[in-house]
Amino acid sequence: MAKAKVTIGRLEYIALPKLGVDRVEAKLDTGAYRSALHYQKLSLRTVNEREELVVTFAMGRKRTKMVFKRFSLVTVKSSTGHRTERYLITTPVKLNGFTVNTQFTLFDRSDMKYQVLLGRKFMRGRFIVDVARKNVLG
Repeated sequence: MAKAKVTIGRLEYIALPKLGVDRVEAKLDTGAYRSALHYQKLSLRTVNEREELVVTFAMGRKRTKMVFKRFSLVTVKSSTGHRTERYLITTPVKLNGFTVNTQFTLFDRSDMKYQVLLGRKFMRGRFIVDVARKNVLG
């Protein structure tokens, strides 16, 4: 029997525990395949002949510097057809009582209203988005 899906709003508060973010408002983007996460600073470094991705996140009043040993580079196509390469990382997302390991492309979203977009891969099989509502889960 299929598991019942949880209804969520177009905006929901989430936590990103591995990034030290207790609460940030995320936009649920049913048009986006992958999720996207704002970064402030990003660089590559080599340690013991292995590349590492060093990322500084700034969400709310909190700034966190993280090192990712597992990451990849993917091509993302915008709704206008423009293609860009972005780094892809995986980190858990907590939404109310749910924790979902989620892939995020990293993008400078400083000129955008929401620092976190949650795409269809995050929602698939788990959630239904009611676009008329916000912050359904608190």
